[in-house]
Amino acid sequence: MSMSAGREEFLAEAKEMSTSSPVEVTVRDLIGYWGAKRRGYWIVEQVQRSLKRRGLQTIPPFTDVWINSTVRLVPLEPEEPLVPVPEVAPIEAGQDAQADIYLRVGSLGSANSGVVSVTPQDDVQKAQALMLRYGYSQLAVLSGERDLRGAVSWESIAQAQIRGISTTLADVTTAAEVVREDDDLLAQIPRVIGAGFVFVQAKDRRIRGIVTTADLSEEFSRTANPFFVIGEIERRLRTIIDGAFSAEELSQIVDPEDANRVVSEAAHLTFGEYQWLLENPERWGRLNWQLDRKVFIEALDEVRGIRNDIMHFSPDPLDEESVSKLRNFAQWIRKLM
Repeated sequence: MSMSAGREEFLAEAKEMSTSSPVEVTVRDLIGYWGAKRRGYWIVEQVQRSLKRRGLQTIPPFTDVWINSTVRLVPLEPEEPLVPVPEVAPIEAGQDAQADIYLRVGSLGSANSGVVSVTPQDDVQKAQALMLRYGYSQLAVLSGERDLRGAVSWESIAQAQIRGISTTLADVTTAAEVVREDDDLLAQIPRVIGAGFVFVQAKDRRIRGIVTTADLSEEFSRTANPFFVIGEIERRLRTIIDGAFSAEELSQIVDPEDANRVVSEAAHLTFGEYQWLLENPERWGRLNWQLDRKVFIEALDEVRGIRNDIMHFSPDPLDEESVSKLRNFAQWIRKLM
């Protein structure tokens, strides 16, 4: 069965069951019906368009939650009547329509992984045992899924012991920072850094996860590393191109739809124009590389596709295959200089 046929069967079943027993699916599996591994701009647009055409929507919105979270496909709510708004300048050619691009707290895995907790009736020894068992530095103190009383941590226990006070659980419980799953992650970073950790509250007020400074470091690493590798690839390509072609030659391969753009060096070209420049056998020969041109251009095209994907907002990390392709190409181009 083709991917398209499988998608249509899935949507037809979801539509039929939407009012009685809505289909539940992880975000990862949902976008998989469109052949995607990440929620890039174009994939989100395609999925939303297909769901709308079937009269469906996801609850919660599949764009707002962690990629392994489960969403339900339910009937699409009627749109609110349009309210007249002032006219704005049309989008110029070459500009991208801007989507809602901020990264939500709920897009982090740790924000959806649940919390290990103790109750106010437990003792410090139980809290210590649980932190040692799971390798945690802090625990939630909960009277119920929605009733956060505070947090207990190795730090709060040590501070109580230093002050020489009785170390009951109440003595070592401190106030806890809480953020909502749909909060802007970047805006909450100072709170996470200041407190060391924050608990994440779902829309139904349940405490559904925790975000620590270590989680932020991991998120930065997996998100930023591909940008750094792509940056290196582009810098090396520019150096190679500037060394082989004159400014006049570079100006001749500018996209005809953007002919007014002034080009005097490789940095003024787009990544697609790098590819177009080197696809030409005569221009390729200027590099004096003893390499198969088609193999190199195929690899360069893969890098261009990955670059375009991550330059559009996605709350999801690149898959290992894509990261590996970037690293391999970076290593390859280093050897050509």
